[in-house]
Amino acid sequence: MKSLKIGAYIRVSTEDQVNVFEGSLDSQKYRISEFVQYKNRQQADWGNIVEFYVEEGVSAGTTNRPVYQKLMSDVRKGKVNLILVSDLTRLSRNLMDFCSLINELEKHHASYLSMKEQFDTSTPIGRMLVYIIIILGQFEREQTSERVAVNCHSRALRGLVNGGPAPMGYDKHPDKKGLLVVNEAEAQRVQKIFQIFLDEGSRAKAVAKLNELGIRPKRTSTKQKENKNSIWNYQSLGSLIENIAYIGKREVNKVYKDEDPSHLKPWQKYQIVPAAWPAILDEKIFFDAQSLLEEASLRERTRMSKTEKRIFLLTSILTCGITGIPLVGQAGHGSSGTIHRYYHYSRRPKDLKVVRPRLNADELEEKVISELRSALVTQGYFDDLEKTLKSQSDSNTKGGAAEFDRAQKELKDIQNRITSIWTNQSRMQLSEDALKLASDELNRLAKQKQDLEKYLSTLDPKASDPFAFKEQTLFVENQIRWCMQGWAKATPAMRKRLLRRTIKEIVVTQTELLITFWTNSEDRDFSLKVEPQGENSNNKSNIISFGCRSRPSSNTNQRRRATSSGTVPDSAAEAAGENLKCAVGENQNSSIRSSGNDKIGRGART
Repeated sequence: MKSLKIGAYIRVSTEDQVNVFEGSLDSQKYRISEFVQYKNRQQADWGNIVEFYVEEGVSAGTTNRPVYQKLMSDVRKGKVNLILVSDLTRLSRNLMDFCSLINELEKHHASYLSMKEQFDTSTPIGRMLVYIIIILGQFEREQTSERVAVNCHSRALRGLVNGGPAPMGYDKHPDKKGLLVVNEAEAQRVQKIFQIFLDEGSRAKAVAKLNELGIRPKRTSTKQKENKNSIWNYQSLGSLIENIAYIGKREVNKVYKDEDPSHLKPWQKYQIVPAAWPAILDEKIFFDAQSLLEEASLRERTRMSKTEKRIFLLTSILTCGITGIPLVGQAGHGSSGTIHRYYHYSRRPKDLKVVRPRLNADELEEKVISELRSALVTQGYFDDLEKTLKSQSDSNTKGGAAEFDRAQKELKDIQNRITSIWTNQSRMQLSEDALKLASDELNRLAKQKQDLEKYLSTLDPKASDPFAFKEQTLFVENQIRWCMQGWAKATPAMRKRLLRRTIKEIVVTQTELLITFWTNSEDRDFSLKVEPQGENSNNKSNIISFGCRSRPSSNTNQRRRATSSGTVPDSAAEAAGENLKCAVGENQNSSIRSSGNDKIGRGART
């Protein structure tokens, strides 16, 4: 029996437990280490702890736990084949999540073990007892959660706060944590902020004025306190203006403000009650500010409803090849009032060192559409595609055949060893100890044989069916033809859907466009229902890759080869009279390549 690869999972629910010296985390780690040592003394090489997975201050009511997800990722990779916990409630307190965990472990030939509840889950009664324990853990979690919610609701109705930082203008009471006391200096700043907002008439102008006057937001978190130069922004000013605490009121269950009260429990309903602290702002000033906010919001909604909706055809399928970050369509007004459409990062990470320029949306979309049109009119385009697919498959088959032969030879050796042991055992009079050793060896070889046979069933040394290549190529051709036939009369929204049903992904590098096409409807339709798959998807069997490079000649009637080069014309290339050509990229990853001299966007290289 092979040594178990153990992932020791340790968890506590609150931050207070994390900070206790030699507390629950340390105790769990010690108990698990002792347990593994004990099992190894009982059975040599029983198992080794690969890693301790320590979850700090996270409830087991959900699987949305970073360390838990890392543990399950290691199970899928084969790094861990046994999850060891001190008791089941450390692992999960939700029956549905636990059932999903069991299915995932069985799928990857792994298991779990609880030191406290060591039931035999291979029997019906063992599984029943485990599920009962999980249900009891879920009941305890839900009951505790409801009890805390009811208590917090009772405090809120009395006008007390249930934690969180004090807003500008107030401080926490030194003895009674549920009360706020007025900070006179900050209260005067709050009154001035409201007056500036009413005078300026908008948040944007008020933010600029406050930052110009040097009036800073209240720093509450540790990170904010370290930043001495914090300034106001659109969101922070809006949060202050909308805070009803300044007129001596307390919002209860604000999170359920827009919910239907008939669907809520009594302690979940939204209310406004008198606060347990004095007001620092006149009610008229507060409600005048709310009216101004509502007017601005109404104007924005009206403007958005009248604005022409801009459709970006490549949003959801366009990715930056440098950073791997999706690129989305955006629009902006130039100094002359002209609206510019472009593709760029929707949200740029702070630590991003390489930032690509914006890509002109019109030119980029035209390049993609030109490539699809070119595919239908170029002689031999899809014939070359089929040949390339077959060539790639033949190359992969050679490697698969060699591995299949190696595994078959190993299986034959194991079978010969089993036959030899059986023959020797029948010819010789063996002692009881010798028979036990022979039996153990036979069991070990039988297990190896079973695993090897299972592995061989996953290998396919046979040459791929040539009709499969024809079907894949025909599917791509039909999808492109269908897309282009309806293109002229399609609305922008319909054009976007047509592209998504034809193209799986487009990756933009510094010098090329890599276009990935779907080759069967099953994978495409499943992906469209779930989510677009990323560039690094492990399943590459459902895509065909194309590549384009620039070439100097503009006059060509010859058939395209699988590795031929061509241009993806932009405004500069069109002026030079260059043509578009396509090639099939290796390993079935699609790419439309443009030369380093081609440009997408105004003065921006891709």
